[in-house]
Amino acid sequence: MNVLELIRKKIIKDRRLDDAQFLMAKAYRGVPYVDAHHDDPATSDDAKKLLTYRGQRYEH
Repeated sequence: MNVLELIRKKIIKDRRLDDAQFLMAKAYRGVPYVDAHHDDPATSDDAKKLLTYRGQRYEH
């Protein structure tokens, strides 16, 4: 293999990893995202909970 081919494969591998990490991160930004390996995201009604932290109440 020549050096340029190795560099090209590394760039493609890094790009695919970046794309996969971006897609997985979408699930944590409040964007609905479902794939074959993860559950359905919680709906907005399920996500609202009344919590207390050091006596201060807040909705999550």
